[in-house]
Amino acid sequence: MDLNTFEADSIELLLRQLGATEIKRVRGILYFIEFDIDEDLQVSYCYNINKKGKYFLQRINPYPISEGVFETEIEVVTFITKDLKKFKNAKNSTNFKKFLEITNKVNKMTDTIEYLFLNYNVDGEDMDTLNRELDDISTTVDAIESNAKEL
Repeated sequence: MDLNTFEADSIELLLRQLGATEIKRVRGILYFIEFDIDEDLQVSYCYNINKKGKYFLQRINPYPISEGVFETEIEVVTFITKDLKKFKNAKNSTNFKKFLEITNKVNKMTDTIEYLFLNYNVDGEDMDTLNRELDDISTTVDAIESNAKEL
């Protein structure tokens, strides 16, 4: 599905009004958007329009994560607006660098586990051990959330 010129221009205009410092369009269906929060933090996204005309959004920087599928470009811009606001606020935290470090470790661990499983015959007991350890981490995250003050 190709965006018509009006839709493409309107979403680009909205993203530039949000402060996008760069927007790259690849064949009208794949977009890369960058925002400079400050000299130390760039938040970037990628979205594509699938065959059903839906928008699949991913954050690329400061760490990669799938953000989901959206019906319209307005929903994409609304999500990015809220996401940028959260990063601008989080950037002021004294724990922001630790947060990025932890998030990058989690992403690397996901890649490592995938590599391990897809390239080695991993014993079921070892998989059970990993699963228990991840359950423990999940429990720790839940406990931290219950003790933390919501923004």
